[in-house]
Amino acid sequence: MSKDPSTLRSFSHGRWLFWLPALVRVRLQNLLEGHSLPVGQLQQLFINNSFWAQQRGLADLLRSLRGSDAIVSTWDGEELVAVGRATSDGIYRAVLWDVVVRQDWQGQGAGRAVVNRLLAAPPLRCAERVYAMTTHGVGFYERLGFQEERHQHLMVLRRDGWGTRSSG
Repeated sequence: MSKDPSTLRSFSHGRWLFWLPALVRVRLQNLLEGHSLPVGQLQQLFINNSFWAQQRGLADLLRSLRGSDAIVSTWDGEELVAVGRATSDGIYRAVLWDVVVRQDWQGQGAGRAVVNRLLAAPPLRCAERVYAMTTHGVGFYERLGFQEERHQHLMVLRRDGWGTRSSG
């Protein structure tokens, strides 16, 4: 079913607000940013629309948002449609993380809105290279100008269950 992309609105969120208690955070996000990003709704978006983030708890999601340099959400009215976040050193490298689009909005411009707003964010705007890791979204990122890097290899050090993940 085709959705109406003209109803979408995207918002940037400051990571510092995710250090505040939820009630204060929601009020300030609405006031300063135009819309809040309730972490419970973010968790539901991940559970329903990603295979790799279904087990993320609320405390872990808050921690990831606090460590992000740019956070963007896209909404259709009060329904969370898409989200993404990024980290960057501000000049050389940036990485897009957790770009998730609700399945019924895929192919309707919601993911493009999130990525374009992330790329325009001050921490990413001047980055020489922006990386995106994806399992099934190669075509999506290619349509946005990303190219598959054949001269570098993705290296992973797995620390599943490592650290203090449950402490917020």
